[in-house]
Amino acid sequence: MKGVQKSVFLIVLVLASVTVVVRSAFMICDINADDLKPCQSAVTQPPEKPKDSCCNVLKTANLTCFCEFGRNNPTLLSLMGIDPDLARALPAKCELNGPADC
Repeated sequence: MKGVQKSVFLIVLVLASVTVVVRSAFMICDINADDLKPCQSAVTQPPEKPKDSCCNVLKTANLTCFCEFGRNNPTLLSLMGIDPDLARALPAKCELNGPADC
């Protein structure tokens, strides 16, 4: 019976940990995904010029990671309503020195 109690305790502990992770911020390339909300209008059709607040957030991002994320996750981005090509173009539109192949 102790083995069952230990297993139940571990399951509860794992579920509690997952709940905490889900409630915490989703990080993308060293930035909180919620902080990217000002960029939404620049990465959806028809795109607008990126807002200063968007570009300020991108200044803190790992731009190599950001470009790779856009290149490697086009389906995920599309499901989120984000145009992957516009997302990869965002660092240049913000006049940030990202990777040349972004």
